This record gives sequence, C-alpha cells and structure tokens, in this order.
Amino acid sequence: MKGEAMETLREALKKRTVECRVETPYYFYCGAPCDLLKEISKKELDLKVHTKRLEYLFGDKRWDIETEQIN
Repeated sequence: MKGEAMETLREALKKRTVECRVETPYYFYCGAPCDLLKEISKKELDLKVHTKRLEYLFGDKRWDIETEQIN
C-alpha cells in the first residue's frame, strides 16, 4: 500500500463481494461484506486497515482483513 492513503475498514468492505474474515482489536467477524457493514460498530468501521489478502480455501475465496491495533 505504498503511496496510498490507508483505507478504513468501511471502505474495504464496500469494495468486497466475497466472504470476509475481519480481525479488529475487539472481535473477529466472518461473513458477507454487506452483512458485516451492518454488524460491525461504527467505531470499528472507522479503523484503518493494516493488512488484507485474498485467500483460497478448498476452492473458495475469502478476504482476510486486519485493522490497526489500538494501544
């Protein structure tokens, strides 16, 4: 992500169409991006994405997204 502004979790989920696994400092979430946008708190959706990668598990795709950690 060099040269790019870090996106928020909300922005990252809006771009995704396949199942996501999201890790925040508070909780782990799994599900469809549209459902996660409703389930995850506003506070967590405003966190910056630290890493994201597309994983292939037994033929299925899933985004693994981690947010910044709160100190």
